[in-house]
Amino acid sequence: MPTIASYSRLGGAHAETATVTNTLRAQGVRAPHTGEAYTEAMILGIAGGLGAGYILWEFKEHSTKTLVFGFQNKWNYPQKFLDGLFSRINVKPTHFQGGAKGGAKALDKAIKEGKPGIVWVDQYHLPYYGLPSSMDGSIGQLVTVFGIEGSEVLIDDMANKPFRLTLNQLAAARGRISSYKNHLLTLEPGKTPKLEKAIVEGIQDCIGNLSSDSESFSLPVYKKWAKMMLDARNAKGWPNVFADGKSLFPALCSVYENIELYSTGGGGMRGLYADFLDEAAGVLNNLRLSEAAEKYRDLAVTWTNFASDALVVTPALREARELLRRKYALLKEKGGVAYVDTAPINERLELFRKKYKERPPLEPREQAALFAHMSEGLLKIYNGETAALEALKRAIA
Repeated sequence: MPTIASYSRLGGAHAETATVTNTLRAQGVRAPHTGEAYTEAMILGIAGGLGAGYILWEFKEHSTKTLVFGFQNKWNYPQKFLDGLFSRINVKPTHFQGGAKGGAKALDKAIKEGKPGIVWVDQYHLPYYGLPSSMDGSIGQLVTVFGIEGSEVLIDDMANKPFRLTLNQLAAARGRISSYKNHLLTLEPGKTPKLEKAIVEGIQDCIGNLSSDSESFSLPVYKKWAKMMLDARNAKGWPNVFADGKSLFPALCSVYENIELYSTGGGGMRGLYADFLDEAAGVLNNLRLSEAAEKYRDLAVTWTNFASDALVVTPALREARELLRRKYALLKEKGGVAYVDTAPINERLELFRKKYKERPPLEPREQAALFAHMSEGLLKIYNGETAALEALKRAIA
């Protein structure tokens, strides 16, 4: 079965928006203001833009602590996020969710019809990420299948070149997480939308979400997280959770990886949203949106600095940061053929994980100083987020 010929551009910054952007491009959808394919930034903005989230999970089975971050609107309900986008740009989504055989048939049918298949997968079962076994079933994401060649499928996963999986590997990845087992999404473009209306609705959605007082799913979460960095009395306080320091190394790596490297475009997705606001300013002839874009672009730098500082205290932490940065740069550049280069990186990171599972990566005074510094950084982020949100509100008042 051939590759979908019109699927000519791969890659992107964020899984949900990159999959949709590239699929719509392949299906000939053009943005009304340019006559060209929608940018990923515009797709993000119309979908509702930014969100906020931080959760710390503790799993006794693996003696691990897992950090969960959210940077897009409705990050905990990605289908609702996408449904808002589709309604605003007049795209009809078709969903399949069921058994493995039915899921394979539905995907096969879509590819034969020239429709890229957006599928929900468990990241652990994507071998090119090289995740430890403790992450099995923990991280779901979207990728696009745009070709089936014999026993292999071609995958678009935010890289400039494709990844290849066997049909069995894809089936395992699609079937691992029960809440979206074998979920397949295909798109049917409709009439040209009223772009100005779609943009304004997307911005209003973003403002509504970020204006919530939720301490789990909106901006107050960062103020709460700042407090948790220092609170030894709270069960979720970092001085308590990481009292022995033995789970701290993967947690610090997760901070850097999820803010800066994985599915955000860097800077906690704030830079990508700034790009949307600049583009929207031209469509709406509203310079105040460009002023808000400056706030979010500055905020992206603040997020990047915070993420980088999580892995700066010791030479080993700095090496881990560079290994992670290099790994994602290789995946981005080379796609599936990056494995030769990333395999030794993953091995080195695994050695660090094993080493620091036995003993903490920091001395107690170093750990306390780092937590205090991160708390200050989070308060700076919170203040920057609230200032940027106020600028966004003023822009469309």
